[in-house]
Amino acid sequence: MSHLVIIDGHAIAHRAYHSIPPLTTNGQPVNAIYGFYSMILSSVENLKPNYLMVCLDSPGPNFRNQEFIGYRAKRKPADRELVSQLPQLPVTLEKAGISHYAMGGFEADDLIATLAIKSLKKKSKLKITIITGDKDLMQLVGPRISLFVPVRGLSETKIYHAEDVKEKLGVNPNQVVDLKALMGDMSDNYPGVEGIGPVVAIKLLEKYQTLDNIYSHLDEIKPAIKEKLEKSKESAYLSQKLATLVTNIPLKFTLKSAKWTEKSFATLIPLFQEYNFRSLISRANKKFSLKSSKPPKKILVNSNQTSLF
Repeated sequence: MSHLVIIDGHAIAHRAYHSIPPLTTNGQPVNAIYGFYSMILSSVENLKPNYLMVCLDSPGPNFRNQEFIGYRAKRKPADRELVSQLPQLPVTLEKAGISHYAMGGFEADDLIATLAIKSLKKKSKLKITIITGDKDLMQLVGPRISLFVPVRGLSETKIYHAEDVKEKLGVNPNQVVDLKALMGDMSDNYPGVEGIGPVVAIKLLEKYQTLDNIYSHLDEIKPAIKEKLEKSKESAYLSQKLATLVTNIPLKFTLKSAKWTEKSFATLIPLFQEYNFRSLISRANKKFSLKSSKPPKKILVNSNQTSLF
């Protein structure tokens, strides 16, 4: 069975930024870029994909901001040093010849969901691994889709199958959206049902399976919980809509364009040389028997960088 790996680009770059000590190349911070490509090397070695794609967020608001003005309103602004590196991601991916996608009005999660579902339809014998730190993507997990999640920094990871989602969240993957509809989401600022937390939400879904079925059986539910559900019905369904990933974005793509082989790593060497990522050059050469045709460029780096190369 062929294997497609889809990387949640900004999520991994964000985690890399907070996991890797400050690094600079020509005075510019590059620790997020370094960590991102370090994760690519590790994931390709471990997961051995036949196809590789990266999805990126686009600047500006998306449709969820239009649906709910408070969407993600409580998040702290990202560090300036991280923000300065994010525009380099699509540029470096283009140089490396790695298929990447972004679309205004949609988040990377929606692009991932669309690519995953459409790819399964394109190729019957295909399994998909999504590399992300975002639990929202657990709603996609199924017989042929799993998540590869960094647990601690970038070095410790966990693969989530359906049973792992159930163990982690207390519900099946197809109930993740309705779980968020009931209990809300502090990170994304979904309102949910006021006064209902994870314990009650999980018990309701265990008994009634879906949000619609819960509201169809309100008369069976304890009065105190019933009252909360009735009062926040509009918020519950708004949260359900916000939490649901889009799977029908009109993206034009082919699996062939995302084909990945050991030879593909040759395109990374010049990029690693440009950024003076000597340890990544060494790793690529050692693991994939690649030989760089050019010596690394001489680029000034700060003292913090030397310990990692």
